[in-house]
Amino acid sequence: MQEKIRLTEREKIPFFSLPLWEKMNICGHGFSSRLGGTGVGKNFSFDLGFKGGEDPLKVVENRERFLAIWGKKTTDLFCGEQVHGTGVAIIGSEEISASKRVFPATDALITAEREAVLGAFSADCLLVFFLEPSIPVVGIAHAGWRGTCKGIVARVVHLMKEKFAADCQKIQVSMGPSIGPCCYEVGDEVIESCHLSPWKKEMVLNPGGTAGRYYFDLKASNGNILLKEGIKPKHIFTNDFCTKCDDNLFYSYRRAGGTATGSHMGIIFLRNCGVR
Repeated sequence: MQEKIRLTEREKIPFFSLPLWEKMNICGHGFSSRLGGTGVGKNFSFDLGFKGGEDPLKVVENRERFLAIWGKKTTDLFCGEQVHGTGVAIIGSEEISASKRVFPATDALITAEREAVLGAFSADCLLVFFLEPSIPVVGIAHAGWRGTCKGIVARVVHLMKEKFAADCQKIQVSMGPSIGPCCYEVGDEVIESCHLSPWKKEMVLNPGGTAGRYYFDLKASNGNILLKEGIKPKHIFTNDFCTKCDDNLFYSYRRAGGTATGSHMGIIFLRNCGVR
């Protein structure tokens, strides 16, 4: 049976992680739920994004508490602007020494530096975590339907190989919770983008209950792209969580009717040798 992410808890904060990666002890990683924070408004209680209407001071406090699980600080965190494109930032020693922590026109980040924590945010979109343990190098990508159709995960794989000599036979990929094919009904714009995508054969659209409507499978589509790029099936770890279905654990932009809602955060970083 393929290993899946599981919900765990540390410091009274529930989050998702892949047990295999915990055992390997090469990277630290996690995907937050909506539980365990300090917020008291409509986005109770662990909003980690600044777009949902939560008090920004509460969001900062939530981020500090989440990162503290791994002994990290907000100053260690590098993120992309998340514009639903294919921009990828490489975080090296120069970037760590500089003050910039949010990179414009960026939806994915890669690093081989142990001082950097890579982060991304979602409220239905798919967050994809990458690990090549032999280098080691890690990455994270934000993949909504636009990023999926544009092949953001393929872009990450290409750059891991080009910039870090990563072996696609060794790259492992874990997917976070996202809106599932049970709930992600899409219309003409998404359908057309899938048909025009260079990875159109990898896109998974299931017929919907309404004529001309389909349900888009983010995880399966990205998984197919990764397979096309040479990632081994046994190294792709997916899951069945749906952010729209489970309002106890997750925020969901679709469930909120397209209005502002809270955000989850995914993080990944390289551990120092012997440090959990």
